[in-house]
Amino acid sequence: MKKSFRKVLTLIIAMTLVVSCFAACGKQPAATNTPASPTSTDAPKTTPTKTPDATPIPTEPLKSEFSEAPELAAEVKAGTLPKVEDRLPKKDDVFVERVDATGNALSIGTYGGEINLGPAGGSWGLSRPTLESIIRYNTDGTYYANAIKSFEHNADYTVWTFHLREGMRWSDGEVFNADDITFWYYCCHLTNFDGKKSWAALKESVNGEDAWAVLKKVDEYTVTWTFQNPKYPADFIENGDFKWCWAPEHYLSDLIPNAGSYPAVENEYYKANTITDEQALANAQKKKIDAATVKDLGKAVSYNSWNVAGIPQINSFVLSTKEGNNNKDADLCIMERNKYYWKVDAEGNQLPYVNALHFNKTSDDNQTNLMFRSGKIDIIELAMDKIASTLADMGGKAYLRTFASTNWGSYQITFNYTSTNENYAKLFANKDFRQAMSICVDRAQVSELLSNGFLEPGQCAPSEGNFGYDADWEKKWTEYDVVKAKTLLEGCGLKMGADGFYDFADGSDLVIEFLGYDGINDTSYPVFEQYFKAAGINCAYKNLEVSAFDIEIDNNTWTAVIGPHTSIGGLSLKSRVAPFVPISQAAEWYGEYGTYYEKNGEAGVKPEGDMAKLVEIYEKWKNEPDSEKRDELALQIYAVHKENLWSIAYLQAAGTYTLVNSRIKNYADNLVSDDLYQYANIVHYDILYIAE
Repeated sequence: MKKSFRKVLTLIIAMTLVVSCFAACGKQPAATNTPASPTSTDAPKTTPTKTPDATPIPTEPLKSEFSEAPELAAEVKAGTLPKVEDRLPKKDDVFVERVDATGNALSIGTYGGEINLGPAGGSWGLSRPTLESIIRYNTDGTYYANAIKSFEHNADYTVWTFHLREGMRWSDGEVFNADDITFWYYCCHLTNFDGKKSWAALKESVNGEDAWAVLKKVDEYTVTWTFQNPKYPADFIENGDFKWCWAPEHYLSDLIPNAGSYPAVENEYYKANTITDEQALANAQKKKIDAATVKDLGKAVSYNSWNVAGIPQINSFVLSTKEGNNNKDADLCIMERNKYYWKVDAEGNQLPYVNALHFNKTSDDNQTNLMFRSGKIDIIELAMDKIASTLADMGGKAYLRTFASTNWGSYQITFNYTSTNENYAKLFANKDFRQAMSICVDRAQVSELLSNGFLEPGQCAPSEGNFGYDADWEKKWTEYDVVKAKTLLEGCGLKMGADGFYDFADGSDLVIEFLGYDGINDTSYPVFEQYFKAAGINCAYKNLEVSAFDIEIDNNTWTAVIGPHTSIGGLSLKSRVAPFVPISQAAEWYGEYGTYYEKNGEAGVKPEGDMAKLVEIYEKWKNEPDSEKRDELALQIYAVHKENLWSIAYLQAAGTYTLVNSRIKNYADNLVSDDLYQYANIVHYDILYIAE
């Protein structure tokens, strides 16, 4: 079944790609073999030493004049909008989109139309296709300055300098400059008004205490971040959490109370105001911003601000202010073209090409799929078992785009190594127990039952093509051997009880309760349960709503998890360190060990042995400026994971599969789905265009 399914899928995909290439691709400029990045006409020249920074492809100078969408030209003619050259940064500071994230040259697009998408989803749904961050990554791990023009550091990495794009504007036409960065830092971030005063990139430890970077405005378009200790690229510019550092001072200044919940932070730029919590909420109401508390207000307007209509943005698209279309949960949510967007294509045409992104609310995945088939939705993420049939039904009207997965295998389980029950903590710490839980499952049969034979058996390890891939690791403890599993369990001191299940040596019952959340594992857990029980492990399953799940994890009142909320794995330590190393209360597999690090030893459980070794190597990694040496240290961390396998996976990782209507052009293939790339953001929706 497995081979036939994959053969059929491969054949259909191949035929569809051939059809879509002839019918939809048009004449695309030849790709370059140089790992290239889009750059401004004045590319950054002072990037961090030995930091993987993309090399620009040869570029032609921009035309002497810029062009714009016909709709915007009409507004200019009517006198309701400034000329395009007055809406863009000065010519040398305009960002020029020349290639996609894979390095392939882009086609010059045409203006007009809307791209229809499915539901916006959670709080980040509207931002994924639109958000502009400090830097942007290519699929090969290189990166380049994006919203800022360039960045540099001094010799000892204690001072980082950001150069902004002169003449860049917010979506309401106001100038974007250094004041918007100092305002964000001292009024929104350090006050914790945005609820995110936790970004490791901006803090350091000084004499055992947290200390924050000193931000200075050098001039209207230059700022510096100064630290007392070296702040290396891995812990600053590459940090996945440090996506932006700005907020519109002209719009938010009367929404931040300094007399109530959020007292001012001492700085040379802003004095404490006398706005109370009540006044801040009243001011928000005048701007049609609903918030029950100042805490809710702060997160809404200075963190997830793309979800609030009227707040100026620098993103490619901004939320409509039209009633009925100005809410991410509306039946039709509209993100409109940013008229002051600061990027152009290689011929000087202001981006984005399309007028708007339409997010369509649907009742379920089946309705979304039907709307895609009928052409009412243009782009859809699809489960692998739906790809073949959907492509076959669509013929040449759609094409497949595959996003490589960075997950370390599918169907992960992990255990509470900091359990307050000594019996469980001791058992879980024994590698023989984890090996037994791995080999007692028939992965080949699991593949048939849960993926229709599409996913190969595998382990919790980097996928082929990802950083740190190791074929032996991927196959470690994957043989199916129930007899050996029982021998290993008995070697852990477990005794078979009269009920056919193992007990602890002291005679107490051993029952492993696996937590899951939001029903994600309701259908997969029973498949694994039968194998665990056949090996003598009594187990149960408890599904919780995700917030209740997280509380139980945080309270350390759990035993095991299937499908962790934050699993081991990801692109690399550059993307997020927390999945790999116990440095915060973030991932289930290290439990309270992470709390110990996060709370400086004042809470949690002190890591020991190889768990402590992870932290020791990480401390060296984050303080190492040389990228090659950082990779060597990261591989040492991976080796510790390979040795211990604190989490078990049963199948190889699944990719993310997206079908795209053939009328949509410039949608790159072979992208990567990861938080470092901000998921759909790597598509670069500003360069997509429609050709019927």
